[in-house]
Amino acid sequence: MRTMLLGALVAALVVFSGDSGRAQIDPNHAVFMTGNSAHSLTLTRNGRILGTVMFPKGTWLSAVDEQAHPERGPVLTGRYEFHGTFELRALADQEVAQQTRTGYSGGGAALMSHAPLVLRTEGVDVLVETEK
Repeated sequence: MRTMLLGALVAALVVFSGDSGRAQIDPNHAVFMTGNSAHSLTLTRNGRILGTVMFPKGTWLSAVDEQAHPERGPVLTGRYEFHGTFELRALADQEVAQQTRTGYSGGGAALMSHAPLVLRTEGVDVLVETEK
């Protein structure tokens, strides 16, 4: 049941993310999270949970919303809130290592531009938390 719900959530995110021209998101204002810890992402709309996605340790993330300055919890808590149009990119440790071995020489946004997983949503509230 949980697997079917997660699959439906991912399918819905892919289907509803087709038009990337509605909002311009500046990747230079993204929050980058290294693969040193696991991360959880919770999507809500109008206070109702749409779904939760867990990213295991070893997954690098970049997240950005249309506000370009996510709400952060107290310093170093690893808690970020995003609102409106939201974009998440994910890379595995192996992919980061491969990029650096092949002469990668860009910043975080350039690295994450190669991410095979991109989730884009509109009109949602997103909480990303780093697991301890």
